[in-house]
Amino acid sequence: MKKSFIITLSVLAVIGAIAFTLAKNKSKIEANKVVVDRSIIPVAVSTTKADFQPYDGKVNLPANLELTNEATIAIGVQGKIEKLAIEVGSRVSKGQVIGQLDAKLKVINLKANELALEKLEKEYQRNSDLFKGNAGTELSVINAKYDVENTRIQIEQTKQQIADGNIIAPISGVVTSRKLMAGEYVSPGTVIATVVDDIHLKTVVFVNEKDVYQLKLGQTATITSDIFPNKNFVGTVKFISPKGDENHNYRVELQLNTNQLRAGTYVMVSFDLGHKASVLQIPKLALVEGTKNPYVYIVEGNVAKIQKITVGREIGENIEVVAGLQAGQEVVTSGQINLTNGSKISKTTNQ
Repeated sequence: MKKSFIITLSVLAVIGAIAFTLAKNKSKIEANKVVVDRSIIPVAVSTTKADFQPYDGKVNLPANLELTNEATIAIGVQGKIEKLAIEVGSRVSKGQVIGQLDAKLKVINLKANELALEKLEKEYQRNSDLFKGNAGTELSVINAKYDVENTRIQIEQTKQQIADGNIIAPISGVVTSRKLMAGEYVSPGTVIATVVDDIHLKTVVFVNEKDVYQLKLGQTATITSDIFPNKNFVGTVKFISPKGDENHNYRVELQLNTNQLRAGTYVMVSFDLGHKASVLQIPKLALVEGTKNPYVYIVEGNVAKIQKITVGREIGENIEVVAGLQAGQEVVTSGQINLTNGSKISKTTNQ
């Protein structure tokens, strides 16, 4: 009896210990579930002030070089390629005959028609003379003239067919691919090779509306590349879009002629608009979502607030502020990712 009581008491003690441990752990779990109000915790940010800085009248815009012309060499008639005098890397000129389809039968037909034409012209002359001497009929003259004209047409058609068998370069440039070889059969429209114009390149930039009105067709710009750090290239404005995009930027195309640069090269395009000024600027880093949706966080006391702005030119690492800010207003330049409108901040001022 006594032993049974001791066992029961021990079991109850173990159960009590387990219950106590579970209750303690539950309390910890519940404590961890409590949401911490982080709105009262200041966010560390860096700030700077919007101020007027000099603008030298130059617009510098990044761009990539692009091909102006790229064309495929195709054939317009069916046949077997007899000659093809190009390889990848070959340089060709516009209008150059670089190959030919087999035209042996057409050449034979051409000679046959030319011989037939000589005979028909003599018959036409004889019938005309007989008709003038009242020894022939007008119908025989008409038929003979028809035969002459019909044969002449056949000769012209054959000559055109032979010419259509010439494989001609549509533009000047370098052959970048060759898909077929001499001896292969082709159908109309078959692409034989590709040619790119590697001399006439273009680049596209998007110019702010405040500057685009200063540009004119034929105006030049300086183009530089890290590939040739001590050399300037000249680009000429060939197109200015009549319509701006949603950010009030206008597409401008420039052409440059050089065999030193290649398509795909990163370049900097510089326009000298010739007017200097002092404009309100902030670092581009202050823009939360870039120029497509320009807004910043401004500092009011120890709080950050969202401020929509209107931006203008990009000036180096800065951007012009056209509206929405005043000189001296403080903007956040780093730490924006942790901010919401009205967040408390602790700041480190850059200037």
